[in-house]
Amino acid sequence: MHYYTEGFLEAGAAVSMLAMNTTRHWLDTSKLPDLYKRLQYFKAIKVDNRIKPLPALVSLLRGTSYNIDRFVSKEFTDELIELLKQNTFDVVQLEGLFLVPYLATIRKYSKAKVVIRQHNIEFRIWERLAAQAKNPLKKLYLSLLAKRLKEFELKHINDYDLVLSISKEDDDYLKALGCLKPTLLHPFGIAVEQIPFVPSTVEPISLYHIGAMDWLPNQESVQWLLEKVMPIVSQHLPATKLYLAGRNMQNYYYQQSWQNVEVLGEVPDALAFERDKSILLVPLLSGGGVRIKIFQGMAMGKAIVTTSIGVEGIEAIANHHVLIADNPQDFAQSIIDLVQHPKQILKLGTAARALIETKYNRKKLIEDLLLRYEQLLHVS
Repeated sequence: MHYYTEGFLEAGAAVSMLAMNTTRHWLDTSKLPDLYKRLQYFKAIKVDNRIKPLPALVSLLRGTSYNIDRFVSKEFTDELIELLKQNTFDVVQLEGLFLVPYLATIRKYSKAKVVIRQHNIEFRIWERLAAQAKNPLKKLYLSLLAKRLKEFELKHINDYDLVLSISKEDDDYLKALGCLKPTLLHPFGIAVEQIPFVPSTVEPISLYHIGAMDWLPNQESVQWLLEKVMPIVSQHLPATKLYLAGRNMQNYYYQQSWQNVEVLGEVPDALAFERDKSILLVPLLSGGGVRIKIFQGMAMGKAIVTTSIGVEGIEAIANHHVLIADNPQDFAQSIIDLVQHPKQILKLGTAARALIETKYNRKKLIEDLLLRYEQLLHVS
């Protein structure tokens, strides 16, 4: 969302933003970059989206989606109404499914075209999490959450004037689910000129993973990496270290003793953290949409080892732009091969950077989107 905001402003668009500052992802808005001062309007409403037993039970009994219910806020609604009353907008862009409960309010108080940017097909994330769950009760509950979320997603699938799908896979799937409204494949874009090309083959070769550790798919993938992959890697490469970074790192990761693993938690500057690292590991087993960290790693020229799910939505060729492995043995072997053949790191990184420059350049993507919005405004 930050990248979009920055891209819109650079393109000369007048942008207002009403945001949720949720309890689970709260941040001090005074520390946001200066570009937010260039917005026509900016406000972040505190929304308590913590998981609570009683509301979860009420949602269960009412047959609604608790994933969605946690983002419904009277304070947010009231502020939205005031914003729409006092301003005339051409387009209202919803950033994800969790803002859809406010769609009726937007339609009531504004004549703007409503666009949703689908960060993920959300219910698929929960279906995959349910499939991976070992505990029968957890599997049952996650399956129920996925079912309710799917019902909500399908109920509103044709309620928008335009759908921005983030990957071809998602675009095709939305249409297969019954989306009849116009869609625009609009992938995540990198501000290429802001990202240094810094592939690293300096010995010793280092591994890293960076991602928000309050997201269940990241927790699942890191656990798999630590328990299934790294023991194999350490057996063959006893001097190779893995650095784990990301906000909201649970105490569990600091308390365990993982061989050749350094847990850093949240780092103040992600680019600075990544600069001297060689191989980015993204072992996703569930989730949807696209991995922003893969885009950024590719732009930096890092060698990337990921899974088939991790590379979804990116037009990357296996063994040319990234390495893809879906079981612990193959994933570990991909890492071992790269460490033992550092020239391959540079080769992958160079090809990856070229792909980002040609297909995922944010400036060009934003220009195309604003042109599509101009066209949308002339559709009655």
